[in-house]
Amino acid sequence: VNTLPGIVKIQMVRCEDLPEHLMLLAEAGADPVLALPAVDIPFFGFPSLKWDGSILNGARQEQSTLEFKTTYRIPDNIRFAFVVTTAAGRQYLIGTREPKYPQIKFSDTTGAPDGDAALRTYKITHLAPKSVLPCLL
Repeated sequence: VNTLPGIVKIQMVRCEDLPEHLMLLAEAGADPVLALPAVDIPFFGFPSLKWDGSILNGARQEQSTLEFKTTYRIPDNIRFAFVVTTAAGRQYLIGTREPKYPQIKFSDTTGAPDGDAALRTYKITHLAPKSVLPCLL
């Protein structure tokens, strides 16, 4: 088992381009292969992806959070899902064609002369019965 830490690539795909019912496929144990146009998002520093699961009223629920710093501006008039590739070679999809869609928040900074860069920080959150889906893009 390869457990190298870290994220080596972040990509975004349009939710409307995704096949239907990907979460159900993932719950059944399938790793969907996505042949879709994707946009690479350049990042700086060390992005992170974490997810937590719980049982709420007898149903499974996961919440995931993807955070990264970039100079790229994600358009805010289109719903996007995100594909994260880890150093171990695993790929994870956050978001599906169906609602609930990933929520995108950002903050900007002008940086500081002592070394902090002027970057935008994105925080992507997603809540679903299965929020982080193994996939191949």
